[in-house]
This record gives sequence, structure tokens and C-alpha cells, in this order.
Amino acid sequence: MAFLGKLLDVNLTEGRTTISGLPDKLVRKFLLGRGLNAWLLYQNVGEEVRPLRPENILLLSCGLLTGTVVPASSRLHVSSKSPLTGLMGSSNVGGNFGAELRLNGFQSILIRGRAKRPVFLWIHDGVVEIMDASSLWGLDTWESEKRLKSDLKDGCLRVMAIGPGGENLVSFACIMANDDHAAGRTGMGAVMGSKNLKAIAVRSQEKRLLTDVSSASIVKSYIHKIKTSPRFQHVATYGSVGDIQWTNEMGILATRNYRETQFEHFHQIDGQKIQKYVTRLKSCYRCPVHCKADITIKHGRFKGTDGTRPEFESAVALGSKCGLDNTEALMYLCDLCSRLGIDSISTGSVIAFAMDLYDRGILTRKDTGGTDLIWGNQAAMEMLIHQIVRREGLGGILAYGVRDAARIIGKGSERFAYHAKGLELTAYDPRGLLGTALGYAVSPRGGDFTSTYATAEYRWSPERAERELGNREAVDRLSPEGKGALIRRASIVSVVLDSLGLCKVPPLTLMVDFSLKNEAALMASLTGWEVDSEDLLHIGERIVNVERLFNVRNGADVEDDRISEKFTKEAIAEGPAEGHTVQLQPMLKDFYGAMGWNEAGYPSEEKLKALDLLDVAVMVRRHKVKAGHKRQGAPQPYLPATNGPLTIENGKERKRARRSH
Repeated sequence: MAFLGKLLDVNLTEGRTTISGLPDKLVRKFLLGRGLNAWLLYQNVGEEVRPLRPENILLLSCGLLTGTVVPASSRLHVSSKSPLTGLMGSSNVGGNFGAELRLNGFQSILIRGRAKRPVFLWIHDGVVEIMDASSLWGLDTWESEKRLKSDLKDGCLRVMAIGPGGENLVSFACIMANDDHAAGRTGMGAVMGSKNLKAIAVRSQEKRLLTDVSSASIVKSYIHKIKTSPRFQHVATYGSVGDIQWTNEMGILATRNYRETQFEHFHQIDGQKIQKYVTRLKSCYRCPVHCKADITIKHGRFKGTDGTRPEFESAVALGSKCGLDNTEALMYLCDLCSRLGIDSISTGSVIAFAMDLYDRGILTRKDTGGTDLIWGNQAAMEMLIHQIVRREGLGGILAYGVRDAARIIGKGSERFAYHAKGLELTAYDPRGLLGTALGYAVSPRGGDFTSTYATAEYRWSPERAERELGNREAVDRLSPEGKGALIRRASIVSVVLDSLGLCKVPPLTLMVDFSLKNEAALMASLTGWEVDSEDLLHIGERIVNVERLFNVRNGADVEDDRISEKFTKEAIAEGPAEGHTVQLQPMLKDFYGAMGWNEAGYPSEEKLKALDLLDVAVMVRRHKVKAGHKRQGAPQPYLPATNGPLTIENGKERKRARRSH
């Protein structure tokens, strides 16, 4: 179909590129973006593949509607086997890179192997070149973009690059697009670094995909719905970080490594306080919301700092979760993570974990190199960020993420390492949002909100929940009832939006519309396909099941659909959700039933047949025979030979590490 772009297959080992079309049948079955990535990962990456070896592949795929006239059609999905979790690695990024890649004629990039030396991809004028990047290696992500724009003599160039975090294989390294857009979670930057791929540069295009009159009318209606939604002005003014006050009032704000659910200094990290530093609002490709912003710090220690406004999750992870109440330090540290190319959510989480251990006496000054790792110590946080990126001292241990750092440190530290499937949890304390808690547990990539974007849990009325989900209590945030249907719908809708290349903020944050009727109308008008919302929900369910099967094949089972025991056994001590814990087991049973999975969390053969996945039904039977197969954590490049207590001497591990990949 002429509407679709091409698949670019890059073999870095051989220094070869191949361009091919995408079969219409495959696109109709899985869409593009996240759906295409899930299928290609399932087809190409088996359980024997280690995340940081050349055999792993890295996928960057535009959604079906990315780069079109559809509002907020900016998204690019990045996937691989994760070095942080050993399971589905998945991250979604906005900005303009995805749209420009699509407008250059490429829908997806599949990257194989490992280059002999640092390289970057240069895509321009229908040509793809593998270029030497030796002069870029060691630069941060912002410096890399500036250097490429200068060297390639194109000031409008779009760039995705890794920083020192990806080069040094930090397990939660990210890929940055145009300064402040991150493919942030599950360590995709480390996979890119393991391939000696520093950046991908795409020439900006003036051409745009055309639309007809009927499409223009539907697009105009969609924009109107976005702009007239009740929360549009708030989000357009303050960005996502404007929700910190609400989260605090709900008693679900992760504070001091989840010890508390409200932060006494929340106003210091909220969007209304940050607003005074904003110099310019910005937007992703064709988005009417403009929730991004540039900031400038004019006074104090960080005077002269020009950067970007923190996102909600970053502000919580490096703010309340670490007990940091200094607004300017928060903005500086968020940008520092972006420049160095590490996920700010995981970074804040591992620092909060270390601060918690220090406060409990599990880590001492000897372990921290003499640093007083007390809550909110901004200098210590900055030091740890640099140590993480350089993989030195305590930072070298934290670079593995909280799950594996706890395995190394020992001494009971595992009890304070809060994650699901090895991915650090996000901003909401799950005890005060039970649908979100279930989402953390069953998300294919681990402790994540955006794969199970359950805003309906606290935005819908009971009447609407009964009408659309069959249970009024599905939107009672403190009741376990109805959460299976809620998270089933949220998971399917989330995967469809990621596969269409649309930002979730307009439909799910602003309109809180989980019907996919608007998106089906947009897709039908642009592609000419006869498709409705039920068709999209069916495709989305197919993709969710393929992601599940990828994880099953890589050793995940029902025991991995868990969150840390703190949240199931220790009640919230005070605030609006006082006395509540997560009642996970009945919600899991409810979710498995809603998904058509058996009690072990495997998709049934009947379900796979209904989803036209007969070819993978055989794999399910084989996996049942291999009942002894179990994942033993994510394979890491340097993991100590024992899991005993850690001691650090002169900034280095005393124990000799061994290679395990």
C-alpha cells in the first residue's frame, strides 16, 4: 500500500542495509509501531539470546498514523529484549524524530549485529549510510546532536542518540530524541550501545502526507474534542508535572522510597512552582496540547542553566521519592539524566533505594565513599548519577537497577527494592490505586503505568464503569472488584495507541476515552480500510497476547506477575488511603479470566485460535512441557559471583566480578 513506508534492515556486523516493503496482511494483523515490534521480536529473539549480545535486535517503528495529519501522531516505538528485565523491552518516544523518519519513507528500522567501531546511521534523500562515529563516542546526547547538525550541515536535523550511559551499558540507559524526548524505560540505550551504534540522524522533510476532505473533517473534530476536554488548559499550561499536587492530595505520591504517600514539600516540585522558570512552550509533531517547555534558571547554584521542564514521572522519581525539595536542583538533575542518557525514573528509583538503605544502616559511609546519603542530598544525588554512568563505586552497583543491585548488596536489601519483573515502579503508590497495582504486576515490561494506562480508574463515574466495563466498582480505586476488566481494556487500548503512533495524553489523559472510536475513524479515513473500534480492540488483544507469549518463552510465569511484598502486606499508615494494601491474588485471577488465560497466566489455545494466532499455539504446548524453565533475573555484563553482602573499597567492588553474557 502506497500509504506505508518501508522496512530498513541494518546489519551492523556486515555493514549492510536492505530496504523492503511491509506486507499488507502483516500490517492489518498487527498494525505498526508496538504491534509490529512485538511480532518481529517474537519471530527473531529466542530465550537463548542475551540482551547485550549481537544476536539481540533493536527495533524502532513508527505507528501506522505517525507523521500524518492526525493530531499528536508523533510516536515511535523502540523494542528489544531488555537488559534490565530479560523480558520484553519496550519504550515509546514523541517529539519529531518518528514523524521525520516516516516522511523520509521509512516505517521501521530493524538493527542487527554489532559494528566493529562506533557508527551512526545517516538517513537522507532516500539514502541510508553507516557512518563513522568515533568522534561522537563519549559525548552526551545534547552534544551529539549539536555535533551532527554541524558536521552534516543541517540545522533542522532530527537525531536519536545515546549518551555515556548507553555506551557503558547501564541497564536502564535510554535513547534521547531532540534533547528532551526519551525512549526511556527498559534499557534500550544499553542495547543500542552494545551494538556500537551512537546515533541515528534523519534529514528533516518539508513534504507532508496529504489528506482528503473527509479526513480533514475528522481531524478537525478530533482537535475540537481535545481542546474542549475539561483538563486541556491545565495540562497545556503546566504539563504533566502539574499533577503532583493532585497525586499528593490523593495520598498516592511515592515519597522517600514509598515509605510515605504524601510529601510535605510537594509544592516545590509541582508544575505551578516550576512555571516561573518556563521560557517557551513546545509541542511534539502536530500536537495541540503543547505540554513540553523550555526552562531557564537565573539565580543560585544552577544559574545560567537552560534546559527542559521535567515530566511528572521524572519529577517524582528524583523529587519526592528521594526526599528532594529543591526545585532548581530537581530540574538540573532531570536534564542531567537526559544528557547522560539514562532513564530518569529508574535513576531516581535506584537513588531512593540507596538512600533508604543508608537511612536503615544497611549501607554506610564506607560503602558510599564517605558521602552522607541522607534524604534530599542533592550533591550526593548528582555524584551518584555520574557514578552510575561511569559504573564506579556504589553507582556501579546501582547501574544494574534495584532488583539486581539488591541481589549484589544483600543484607536484606531486597525488601526495599521496589519493582515488578525487574523494572522500577513509577510514581503512584499502588496501595491507593488498585487498578494501577494490577497494571504494575501484569504489564509486559514490568512496573509501569503507560502500558496499562488506567486513568479511567479515577476519572470515570461508577455509571460509566457499569456501562462500559460491567462493574461500578471498577472505578473505586480502593476496591479490588472489577479491576480485571478495567486493566484488560486499558492494556488493549494502550497497545493500539502505541501501534497507531498516537500520544496517549489526548485520548486517555484529557478525553479519558477508551472506546477507540475516534482513532478507528481517523485510521479508516486515512488508509481507506474498513475498520471500526471493535476491529482495533481485537487487533490490540492479539498484540497483548503476543507480548505475553514472548515473555512466557523467556521464562516469565505467574510468579512474575507480582509487586513487592511491602504493598501487599504493609498498610498505608496515614492519608486518604490509610489502612489499605494491595489484594493482588483475586485481581490477578479476575484479569486472567478476562483475558482468556489459564490460571498459570498462559493464553489458552482457544484464545489464540480466536485471535488468529494458531502458529504460536504450538509454542504454548511446548512451553508447558518445559515447566522447569525459569528466568533467573536479567543477564548482566558484570555480575558478582555470589550474592553476599557488598563492601566497597576505594570506590571499587572488592569482589572480583565475572562475565555472564
